[in-house]
Amino acid sequence: MTGTFMNMLWSVEFRFGIGLDLESCDSRPVWAIRNNEMTAMAFDGLVLLIPFFVITAGRVWEEDEDAV
Repeated sequence: MTGTFMNMLWSVEFRFGIGLDLESCDSRPVWAIRNNEMTAMAFDGLVLLIPFFVITAGRVWEEDEDAV
């Protein structure tokens, strides 16, 4: 389940795990659908892993290839 709140993308997913973890990331790769095409993008935000759930909150962005 994915939605927007406070100008950020929030996602809750199921997982098979019981550990606890909190991760702050600035370029975690994620899959996104843009113009009916699947593409890889970067995620900037927080990832919280709790028993049986992954909760993410942040922004998805695309690398500017001309900047390199």
